[in-house]
Amino acid sequence: MMKFTEVRRSSRRAWGIPRIRRELLVGLILIASGQQALGQTADSPASPSDVQVTIPESPPLPVIQASSELERMVAFAISQHPELAGAAADVSREVGLRIQSTRKPNPWVGYAGTEIGNEGRAGQQGVYVSQEWITAGKRGLADYIGGWRTRAAEERRELARLRVSRRVGTQYWMMVAARRRVELLTELEALLQDAVRVNQSLEEAAEVDRGTVLQAQLEKGQVVASKRQAEADLRARSAALAATLGVDVPFIAGIASDPWPEPRTLMSSSDSGSLDLMVGEPYLASPELTEAHALIEAARCELRLAETQIISNVDSYASVQQDTSTNDTIVSMQIGMALPVHDRKTGLVRAARAELTKLESEFARRERDLAGRWAAATGEYQSAWELVRAIEEELLTTAQQRYELARRAQQQGEINYLELLLAQRSFLAVREAALEARQQAAIAAVQLEALVVQDSP
Repeated sequence: MMKFTEVRRSSRRAWGIPRIRRELLVGLILIASGQQALGQTADSPASPSDVQVTIPESPPLPVIQASSELERMVAFAISQHPELAGAAADVSREVGLRIQSTRKPNPWVGYAGTEIGNEGRAGQQGVYVSQEWITAGKRGLADYIGGWRTRAAEERRELARLRVSRRVGTQYWMMVAARRRVELLTELEALLQDAVRVNQSLEEAAEVDRGTVLQAQLEKGQVVASKRQAEADLRARSAALAATLGVDVPFIAGIASDPWPEPRTLMSSSDSGSLDLMVGEPYLASPELTEAHALIEAARCELRLAETQIISNVDSYASVQQDTSTNDTIVSMQIGMALPVHDRKTGLVRAARAELTKLESEFARRERDLAGRWAAATGEYQSAWELVRAIEEELLTTAQQRYELARRAQQQGEINYLELLLAQRSFLAVREAALEARQQAAIAAVQLEALVVQDSP
């Protein structure tokens, strides 16, 4: 026991704190010199000849200047919709993963003791420092991968914005159509109420029979029933829009109805004047394709990274110890790496190639699907506008003139009330057809402006 105490005291005298710091500094210098010996292989990104990647900057979410009620609601929905918040969080997550994937490994610092207790001595005691060095530009490739994955997340955020815009626009125009249908039936109900009152007066004067009065009452009853159905549809449309916006249903009642969109609203200005949105292939700029492209570029970098895994990382180790028996300073250093004898990462490379092929196939599938959806949407839009023009420029004017002539003729006693009802029904049918065509054209316009993005992810 006494001998051990003497040895420990001798160790304390020979191993002072200032000397520990000095020898630790020597070890760190050795580690730094080892890094210089590794050169570009250890820490630099892949050479441009290996990986040529230009990560485009994604534009920020556009700020919508609210010049109409629809644009104001779209901007409001985008500012607080949970789908956009989740997409923004996804972008932040990818940024964090990109930062983490490019960090250098932390060094190890610890205590080293050997031959302790040999012949009753304290042995050799000191500190060690170890560091792993990343080779073959793996950190640079990881940075490229993170950049492309971040870009893909930004495109998914843009997809979410387009989905919300399409959903709000579709629900808004369906609500507007429901409102105008209620207004149309309310107007018709008032006309039929007057007709019932007039026919009742004529019945009292024995100018019309009881059947005419009953027919007028029947027509009014049918319109009242249709109006109630339209009001129920309006409440449902308002509730759906309120749910998307995250507001109460009474709030929707205070929203004004925009005029029906005209074909000119689908024109985008250019240096040569107005360019129809349906000319060319605008859907090729869809975030669905740009996201798929970003994922392909990330997969190419991942394939390159998998191919570099055969080059092992370099492990370095340096220690500084004090021999308590001889009072000598002992410095040791080790540098090593795994030899690719048994594992040449062929499975990892094969999986990366398969993933790249899969993503390229997905890009081609999306492009075909988008082309089909764009063709269908433009067909619906053109068909709806042809119907709008045919109804509003020809049929509506003719039906209205016929109805006015029938009213004057019935007031002058030239025709009976049943003939007036026939003209009135034709006029109502044409107005409802015009309303339905306007609704279809507006919804088709919303789909085109949203680059025919699907409502659900």
